Amino acid sequence: MALLRHHHSSMALLLASAAFLSSMICPTLGATDFIDCNTPCNGGDVNYELTASIRIMDLMNYTYKGRTYSREGDDTFMGPTMHVAPGQSLWIKFRNEMKPDLQPKQVEIEDYWEMLKKPGEKIKYQYYKEPVAKPELMKVDHPNIPHNFDSTNLHLHGLDVEVHMFDPVNTHNPDAPHISIDPGQCYCYRFNVPHHHPGGLYWYHPHLHGSAAVQMWGGMLGLLYVDGPLEDEMEAYGISNVHEFVIWDPALRAVNNEPTHNLEVDRFLMGQTTLSKIHPFLVNGQYNPTLTTAVGQVLWLRALCATVENENTFMVYRQGEEDQPWDDAAIPFWVVASDGVTYQKPQRKRIIVMAGAQREEILLQFDEPGTYVISQQGIQGLQFFDMYGHPHDQTLATIVVHEEEDDKSKLHPTKPIADMQFTPGYHPDEDIQAKEITRTETIVYSMGANRDQAPFPQYYVNGKPFAPNRLDFFAHPGEAVEYILINGNHNVHPFHIHVNRFQVQEMGSELSTETYPVLKHVMEFEPSVWRDTVVIPPNGRARIWVQYKNYTGKTVFHCHFLAHEDTGMMSTLFIGPPDYVFRLEEHLPLLMGVAVGMMLTLVALVVLVSCRRGEPKAVYEPVATMNELKAKAQD
Repeated sequence: MALLRHHHSSMALLLASAAFLSSMICPTLGATDFIDCNTPCNGGDVNYELTASIRIMDLMNYTYKGRTYSREGDDTFMGPTMHVAPGQSLWIKFRNEMKPDLQPKQVEIEDYWEMLKKPGEKIKYQYYKEPVAKPELMKVDHPNIPHNFDSTNLHLHGLDVEVHMFDPVNTHNPDAPHISIDPGQCYCYRFNVPHHHPGGLYWYHPHLHGSAAVQMWGGMLGLLYVDGPLEDEMEAYGISNVHEFVIWDPALRAVNNEPTHNLEVDRFLMGQTTLSKIHPFLVNGQYNPTLTTAVGQVLWLRALCATVENENTFMVYRQGEEDQPWDDAAIPFWVVASDGVTYQKPQRKRIIVMAGAQREEILLQFDEPGTYVISQQGIQGLQFFDMYGHPHDQTLATIVVHEEEDDKSKLHPTKPIADMQFTPGYHPDEDIQAKEITRTETIVYSMGANRDQAPFPQYYVNGKPFAPNRLDFFAHPGEAVEYILINGNHNVHPFHIHVNRFQVQEMGSELSTETYPVLKHVMEFEPSVWRDTVVIPPNGRARIWVQYKNYTGKTVFHCHFLAHEDTGMMSTLFIGPPDYVFRLEEHLPLLMGVAVGMMLTLVALVVLVSCRRGEPKAVYEPVATMNELKAKAQD
């Protein structure tokens, strides 16, 4: 027993020493940007306070209760619009005032099991193998089960700023956890916008793994503008009729037993089975809003596709001509910027396809008065499992075009749109060159449909679901990398890298554009266009070039259908050298070996001492006597 007690005390000493050594080697592990909610966070050139809360508001013809960034008195579901200029610092005090009393509740394994026993109407996965006999027999990937719907964080989408998915902002700790702001907590985000940042339309939204989709379905998003020359140049061309155009696909359900509201976010599993009971495309939180313009006047739409799980076509035609062939009915328009990067010359289009997170700056001009519609249509068969008409074709907005005024100079632009020129977000000499590419990596997005596993379906990057403590990809500041993005599924996946935009070099698909006409427009892109989000076509590929900037640390890339990201389609990316972190589990074999060696040495010493103590004293007496005899002999 004494030996056993000695073993435990030795191990305790070793563990304590390892913990101390870890704190000495990596003293920054305790760093954080969480603050007391009474502490100010206003040291930037530009400062905002953003609050996540639960509000009751009017939405369509319903009374909606949901998670939101909007404030009391706002007439929008979105959070405050932020502005920052290149070269400025931006500080955001984030306050979580949500309360855990709102549907939907966290997904349970039993929910998946019940769903998989009774698949939704016309859902193809009902033909896969039978699920297991009871929920406890399911294989469960716990990190990728939707969870923590009232905890949150913040992502500035598309901005070239510090990495900010893991705590603290700009962390180089490979073990850093996700920033997870719980109800009652506050966080101080500090960003520095570089002097050369492209001016344009960006946005912000939650990005806590497991809860991002539910919160976005509920409307937690807002716009962010980096000020630049585009606004002044538009004004110089006489373009003043400007509207934000935020496309959103809320997943909602009607409720009848709540006294305060009759509409709320549907359960997460709705997105994995049948169509939601109420699943419209809204623009600026409205169903089919009306915009007005005049003949000859330019209508400027600053469009964001803030969809959670759907791509969206954008086409314009005269009301009543929706049954005509697209190439005949679609009215041309002009795109002057994509994902915050302005083109030098406008790009003429008839149809564009936008996926979640993409932005387009669009100019429309009409030659005749009348009523026109902006429509999304034709993406059935390219979306998720459902091949039976989801999502439905729908009018996004109506445009009423009036007769032009007598004084045309008041409305007409100073020159034709085709002849306009703008300050480009990036100059041609900033393009990534082929000789700069140092390596090529392949990234494969795929799905599984195993009915004995949760979450269902399963989402993978290179065959693996997301693991927050695993580092998947590495890059170095200044390094130019080519990524081949592969989509093995029959639905699209939007690909997004945090804090690093890229140039699109190639897109393709094995599917037929005759069978799926809209696919032709999915794969259209301007050569070497700069984007922060790109659609990987169904059963297809995209080739992109990235030149990593000086924003180093732990971050991610993922599918920007956030329901896919929440359930596994995300990977960690580490830019630059990670901090050294002493991980006890990695050194445990060595430490155990040292401990065993120390214990064996101690055991040998104990045995030796015990043996010597047990010897008779007579053994020593002759030695003493002999010494005495020698001493006497010398006398």
